[in-house]
Amino acid sequence: MMKEGSMEPKRGAMHRKYWFDYLFSGGGLFLLVLFFGKFYYLMELKLPLSYDESYYWDWSRKLDWGYYSKPPMVAWLIYLSTSLFGATELAVRLPALLSQTGFLVIFYVLVFRYYGELVARKLLFTLAFVPIFFLYSFIMTIDPPLLFFWALFFYGFVEYLRKGSLFWSLFSGVALGCALLTKQTSFILYLLSLIYLFLFERKLFSQPKSYLLFLTALLLYFPNLYWNIKHQFLLFKHTEEHFQRLRPEAEYYFNFWIGLFLLFGPLFIPLFFYQGFSVLRKLRIYLQALKRNELPYDKFLLKILLLSFFFSFPPLLFFILASFFTELNHNWIMPFFSFSYLWVTLLSLQRQKMRLLFNLNLLLCASLSFLLLVLPLRPELFGIKAVLLFKKFYGWKELAKAVEPYYRGDIPIVVSSRELASSLAFYLPSHPEIYVVRAERAPQNQYHLWRETKELIGKEVLFIQKGSSEPPYLEKPKTLERLKLNFYGMEKSFSIWQGTFKDIRELEGDKTAR
Repeated sequence: MMKEGSMEPKRGAMHRKYWFDYLFSGGGLFLLVLFFGKFYYLMELKLPLSYDESYYWDWSRKLDWGYYSKPPMVAWLIYLSTSLFGATELAVRLPALLSQTGFLVIFYVLVFRYYGELVARKLLFTLAFVPIFFLYSFIMTIDPPLLFFWALFFYGFVEYLRKGSLFWSLFSGVALGCALLTKQTSFILYLLSLIYLFLFERKLFSQPKSYLLFLTALLLYFPNLYWNIKHQFLLFKHTEEHFQRLRPEAEYYFNFWIGLFLLFGPLFIPLFFYQGFSVLRKLRIYLQALKRNELPYDKFLLKILLLSFFFSFPPLLFFILASFFTELNHNWIMPFFSFSYLWVTLLSLQRQKMRLLFNLNLLLCASLSFLLLVLPLRPELFGIKAVLLFKKFYGWKELAKAVEPYYRGDIPIVVSSRELASSLAFYLPSHPEIYVVRAERAPQNQYHLWRETKELIGKEVLFIQKGSSEPPYLEKPKTLERLKLNFYGMEKSFSIWQGTFKDIRELEGDKTAR
C-alpha cells in the first residue's frame, strides 16, 4: 500500500503552532492569489442568477429553521452576505467562494501539519483545480457550504482521534451539526463516524465525550427536525422523491460516467479505483499492524489515511453501484469524493508511475477549470449541450424588465412556477413577495408554505407564465405582453396577463368531471 518509512511525521510542520503559521508558506500565498483571482472573476461575471440561487436568496428574506426542500444554512449564509453587501448577484454568490476557499484552507493545514508542506501543496493544487470544486466557487447552492463543513468536521474529528479532548469533541459536534443544517446527505457522514469509532476506536467510542460529539450535532439539528415535524416531514418526502427515478435511460449512463471523469478528474477516477481496491486487499494486514503497533512509520498518519478512505471509498462504491438502477446527480456524491483526494494523493506519491499519472491529472484538471472560466462567457463555442447548461440562468432579467411597467405595488403578482417567482422577486427593483399557483393539494415549493393563492380569489392580479397560451386561472384575462427571448439560439417564451383570479377548486372540479 505504501513504502516503508514514507509516512514519517514531519517535525518541522508540527512546530507550527497556529493555523496562520501554516498559511505563511508557498501554499498560503497560492490560496491568497487564487481567492482574489476568483473574486475578481466573480465581480466581472455577467452571468445572471439561476432560479435556484434566487430561490435561496428569497428564503434568506424570511429566516427560519427549515425550508421546503433544504435545511436552513444556505439561507442563513446568503442573509449574512446580502445584509452586508446588499441584494446583488455578487453578494448572493460570495458565500460560495468563501466556503470553497475555507474548504481548501482546512485540507491544506491538516495535511501540512501531519504530512509536511510538499504533500500539502500537491493536495492543495489538486483540490483547487478539481473541475466540480472549482465550479462551485462561483455558484451559490447548498454544496459549497457543505464541502466546507464536511472538511471542518474531518479536521476536528482527526484532532479528536489524536487528543481525545472535550474541546475537539465539541468542535467536531458543532461542525457536524452545521453540516446537518446544510444538507440531509450529512446524515450519512454522521452514521459513518459512529461506525468508524465502533469498529476501529472502541475505547474512544465508549467514552462520554464521544457521545457528546454526536449529541451536540443532533441538538444543533433538532430545530430543523421540529420544523419538519410541524410541516409533515416535507424535507424527507422531497429527498425520498429523488431516489424514485428508477430505470434510467441510456443517455443518463453516458452523461453520468462522462461527467464523473470530467468533473472529478480524467485520470483521478482510474487512480481512485486502482488505489481503492489496493487498499481493500491490504486493509486487514494494516489494521492488524495498527493494532499490534508494528508499523515502521507513524501510526497516527496511517489512521488519517484510513479514516479518509473509510469516509469515501465504501460510500462511493455504494452510490456508483446505485447509479446503475436510479438516477444520481454528481453533486450528491461530491462531498464523499472530497475525502478521497487525501488518500489517493498520499498513495499516488509513493510510486513513480502513479506520481506521473497524478501530475498529468492535475494538468488536465487545471485545463478543464480554465475552460470553465471561459464557458459562461462564450457557451456557444462548446456546443448545444453547453448552451443548455445555462438555460436556468438566462431570461430572468429581461422578463423582470418587461414586467416592471405593468407592476403596481397594490396588485399582487401570481406566477405559474417557483422559477418565475424567485427570479422576478430578485430582479424586480422592489423585490415583491410573489404568489405561485398551487394546482395540487400537497405544497410543491416554499411559496406554497408562505402564501396561499386562495386569498386572491376575486382580486385583480398580474399573472406571468411560461409560454403564451391563455391562463386558466383568470376571468376575462387581458394580454399585456408576449415575450420571446433568444440566447445563443436557445428560445424562451413568457406571457404577461392581467385579470381576476379564479377559485382554483373550480378548475379541479372541471378536471375531475373530465
